[in-house]
Amino acid sequence: CRDNNNHWLQPVRDGRPTPKSPLMRKQPYHDRNDTSTDSKKSSVGGDDCETGKWRHKLEFLKEMIVGVDLILVVIAASVITFGVNQFGNEWLSFISDSKPAIGTLGALFSFALVFRTNICYSRWWEGRVLWGTIIVSSIRVAQQAHLWIKEPALVHRLSCLSIIFAYCCKAQLRGSGLEHETEGGSKLLRKGVISQEELDLISRQSGWQPYYCIDAMRAVVSAGLKADDKQGEWKKNAAQTAMEETICKLADSIGGCIRVKTTGLPVAYDDILNTTAAIFFIAACLAWAPGAGLYNPIIVLIVYIIVKMIIGVGSDLEDPFGHDESDLPLEKFCEEVDRQITAVDERAKLITFDIANGPSTHISAERSSSYSTFPVSSYHQDCGDDYIESGRVSSETEQLIS
Repeated sequence: CRDNNNHWLQPVRDGRPTPKSPLMRKQPYHDRNDTSTDSKKSSVGGDDCETGKWRHKLEFLKEMIVGVDLILVVIAASVITFGVNQFGNEWLSFISDSKPAIGTLGALFSFALVFRTNICYSRWWEGRVLWGTIIVSSIRVAQQAHLWIKEPALVHRLSCLSIIFAYCCKAQLRGSGLEHETEGGSKLLRKGVISQEELDLISRQSGWQPYYCIDAMRAVVSAGLKADDKQGEWKKNAAQTAMEETICKLADSIGGCIRVKTTGLPVAYDDILNTTAAIFFIAACLAWAPGAGLYNPIIVLIVYIIVKMIIGVGSDLEDPFGHDESDLPLEKFCEEVDRQITAVDERAKLITFDIANGPSTHISAERSSSYSTFPVSSYHQDCGDDYIESGRVSSETEQLIS
């Protein structure tokens, strides 16, 4: 069971909360997927919209870089530099001779840093691939419903559930629920995709919200195939097997996303990385102090900022479902699922002939074996006319594709 805020869904490593470190940055408050601000600026002019985008990027960099730790680094580097230059004359030669060892330590630290970033990127990429499967499979469910389920009400019900499923996945991975005002439940209610009663039911049940949609999809498929007496048993079994395979892909994909969300990097790895970083910066500050002089704190600060940005980007990629600049655009994914499933429903209403055979009265039998399709648009009208004259496609089909 989960509580109302989905606290258990936050990353916990080895039974402990994710450790906080000066190098580990919190998520910024700004949602880059929230286009309300940009839409308002775009209505005024393109320049204001571009200015808003640059301002947003600067705010993101500010969130990533600025912190009290920068002041501490400057103070520590200044103290070490002053101490070496004032009181370290007798062992300056020893510090200068240790530069190769500092270089080796820096190489090991760089390797650990790049290794961590690659692991975080692989988690981001896995989340992207899983969401691609969610998008494709959600649309496929609606397409399969129009092919094998003959009851229009059940077909519409399955299309709505596919849309609801995508929004439930987004809310689940954001640690929220579909009923939350920012997760799309109210928008689906206004569009008639979901009823208030079902929205309340989804919000009250204690399980994962996407799995409610999975159960409902299976119930619709079972009811739709049982209601069709004209299909043979083998055809019903084939249809049910194909649709169950698609629904299983949806379940596996959201399960994989939850796994990526809840399992972070081993806490010991971040502890080792932070310890290595502290040793490297202290040793590097000592080694650079005799040659850099008063510029040493500035050099150390610049290197520290670069390392902090790399670690910050990796921390963002570690959880690709949040609101950071580098996170996946889940709102756009859900909107695209909604748009494409709506297009599937609208296309089914436009078709006035058997799509398997096509408008057979216009296609000659001798051309049926070499029948081919093509994209019809205003740029390819001449090509479309040639295909109509040759009998490969009818004018009715061309209008439908357009």
